[in-house]
Amino acid sequence: MAIWYYELNGAQHGPVGEAGAAALLASGTLDGKSLVWCEGLADWVPLHQSGLSPYLVVGPSTPPPIRASGGTPPVNPYQAQQTMPAGNPYPPGPGLELTWKQILWSFEGRIPRRTYWAGLGIWLAIVVVGLFAVLLAQVNAPEALLVLLLPLVVLYIWSALALQIKRWHDRNKSGAMVLINLIPYVGGIWTFVECGCLRGSIGPNSYGNDPT
Repeated sequence: MAIWYYELNGAQHGPVGEAGAAALLASGTLDGKSLVWCEGLADWVPLHQSGLSPYLVVGPSTPPPIRASGGTPPVNPYQAQQTMPAGNPYPPGPGLELTWKQILWSFEGRIPRRTYWAGLGIWLAIVVVGLFAVLLAQVNAPEALLVLLLPLVVLYIWSALALQIKRWHDRNKSGAMVLINLIPYVGGIWTFVECGCLRGSIGPNSYGNDPT
């Protein structure tokens, strides 16, 4: 028997068996537009598109086709944030769980566009403050200026790579895609479009849950 989870009033409920889902339909708690999930489905779907759809027509006496059973549902985009159930095969979505320290320095997980641009904005602010501080200090010697700015440049490169790799992950692509930046002109434009403009893959992918 398939085990089902369902969305109700912005929260995830379940698991319930098929008989339980049929009873919820009969009571009016669920209808054909209610979002449901069972293992084997890539994401949450309206009930009328799921294996429970026969209950909408003929009632609970006729069993629907069984597609899968057991498992843990993916993140429901309509439910309030909550702790992921034990045994979830996907790591927590970075946009939901990671701290800013992890977002700026870690190469693991996924981040959405807004977090990517926020991270770059932080570095823009740091660079502006750093240059302003150099001007105030009136450092005229190129060697001294290099000593002051080199650590900042190294930290920026590391953090920019971390941000971009997590965006490639959100697009369900390998972090090695950062090497595309080495292609003159084309690489920069490609990176801007994919990492800066396009939505990540919908639902869980190989690198984590959907953080959008």
